[in-house]
Parts: sequence; structure tokens; C-alpha cells
Amino acid sequence: MKKLFEILGIAAVVVMLSPFLFAWVPGAGEWTVGLPTAYWHSLVTSFRQLSITLAFTVLVAGAVTVVLGYCSILWPVVGKTTAAVLDAVESIPAILVALFCYAPVAVALASNSASTSTILSLSVFIFAATLTTLPEAVRGVALPLGELYHRKYSVSLRSYGFTRGRILAVLLNSKDMRDVLRRTAAVILLKTLVLDCSFSFIIQVGMGANGTPAHTSPGGLIAAWRMVLLRDIDGSRLMFWLPVILLVMVSFAFLLLLGQDKQKEQHA
Repeated sequence: MKKLFEILGIAAVVVMLSPFLFAWVPGAGEWTVGLPTAYWHSLVTSFRQLSITLAFTVLVAGAVTVVLGYCSILWPVVGKTTAAVLDAVESIPAILVALFCYAPVAVALASNSASTSTILSLSVFIFAATLTTLPEAVRGVALPLGELYHRKYSVSLRSYGFTRGRILAVLLNSKDMRDVLRRTAAVILLKTLVLDCSFSFIIQVGMGANGTPAHTSPGGLIAAWRMVLLRDIDGSRLMFWLPVILLVMVSFAFLLLLGQDKQKEQHA
């Protein structure tokens, strides 16, 4: 019965993440399903670009998190300095971090070609998202890794003559740490999703279609089509609600992944 629930849970996550999978189906932007062609193309493109943002952010933030967690255990001075810097970053609202990162490149975004501007915008946002997700991610990795290291380093692995670096490498590949890393990845994905969509919503409301970031986001689409609810303008209300529903689905998928990991941790 437990295995059946796990299979159903995995199936539910796959279904809820289907907007990302569908966005990469060849020709998906041409299936209008009764909606204007330009809108449907924008919706598909937004989820395609959001999937790129999430994938690169989790790769970059995950790699930096592991390196910082690793160094924090090996060198306590590095750990204390890193913790102080990340605490300072965490005290700044994530939206402001994104705005601070975009401010120095705003002119470059406006003066370059669309393709260059899109790549630059994605790069800047991934940097901003990585910065905002690091404090919680590094704590989430460094604390259990430090506990394992100080517990096992003195009782078993040291007796085999392992160096400290090799011990950490072995511990990072343990089942406990793999669960921790998977949970950390889900947290990074969820926080990046919220930041991307809320930042794009605010920019769209404040600056319209000509504002930054240059990459498309479902949050920007929601902001652009909020008027079908607020005013009597042309367009179906589905154009507002569809990206909302899809974002709720993918958010629940990440929350479900986090919940499954917490259950495993409690039963371990």
C-alpha cells in the first residue's frame, strides 16, 4: 500500500509539472485551443523560458551551495564569514535583490538586440535568484553535513586514514545527504518560481511590455491580462486564469516533493 501511494505521488507530480513538459513539445506554440495565436505562443514561450530559468538556477545555486557547505565544514572561518554575508543578503527582500541586480544592466538590456537582451536578462535573473536562495540552501546542507561529519569523522572514517576532504566527499554521497540535496533543490525551485513570477508581475504592472526583464514569464502574462477581470476589454477570462492555474499546479508539485522528503526524514 505504501508503494502504491508513492507511485501515485510520483504520477501526481508528473501531471502537475506537465506545463513544463508540454512547452517543449515540437509545435506546441501552434496549438491555439480556441485562444488567440499570439497569446498561446506567449504562454508556451513563457513556460519554456521559465523552465530554462529554473533548470539553470537550480544547477548554479546547487553547485554553489555544495561548495559553500563543503568549505564551511572544512574551514570554520569560511563558514562564519559565509553565514554573516548570507544573513545580510537574506535581510533584503528578494524583489529588491532582483531590482539591484537589474539596475546596472538596464541600459544594456534596452540597447542590445532582442536575443542578446533575453540572454542577458536570463543570466542576471539567475544570478539574482541564486543569491536569494543561497542562505536557506546553504544552511539546509551545511547543518546536516556538519552533524554527519563531526559524528562519523571521529568514530569510523578517520580510522581508515581518510583525509577530511575525502570524508566529506563520502558523506555527500550518502543516502541522508542525497535526500537533503533533493529537498534543497525543491526549495530552490519553489523560491525561484515565486521570485520570477512576482518580479515579472510587478515589472509588467509598472512598466508594461517595454520593461525589464526581457525574458517572458507567466507572471508577466497574468499581469498583462488582469484587465479582462477589471475592465470590459476584449479577451476571454481564460487568458488570465490559465497561467494562474498552471502556476498553481507546478507550485503544488514542488510542495509535494518537499512534503514527501519531510515524511521520509521523519520515518528515517
